[in-house]
Amino acid sequence: MARKSSLRKTPKEPTESPPMKALRRSALRLPGVEEGSSCVNRAFRAGGKAFAYLGMKPDRYKLMVKLTDSLPRAEALERERPGAFNVGKHGWTTVRLPHTDKGPKGMLESWIKESYRALAPAGLAEKPRAGKKKR
Repeated sequence: MARKSSLRKTPKEPTESPPMKALRRSALRLPGVEEGSSCVNRAFRAGGKAFAYLGMKPDRYKLMVKLTDSLPRAEALERERPGAFNVGKHGWTTVRLPHTDKGPKGMLESWIKESYRALAPAGLAEKPRAGKKKR
């Protein structure tokens, strides 16, 4: 008689959705950016300063960035879609969207760049990107 395994199968971890892949690529294109982790989220740092966090659950992904100029737009979205957008202290904004939702066209990518400009050390943005030759 065959014996049943006492090990339980663990649920398959969800894979990165297309919107997450696009946001990750957007962050990694910025000069001097390194990808690491913070708790269960991916952390994107420039000069040792974290400027964006990307995480996921089986049904949604989460992006957290620090906004300055776009803060009024984020606050309006928080009122329109309170479960999807949340503006916290000091401009830190969390976006939670289903894996099928890219958000408003180009907005999340521009928010990543804005957060980078707000938090990356001065002068880092002027450095050429890795793999790019100066002309």
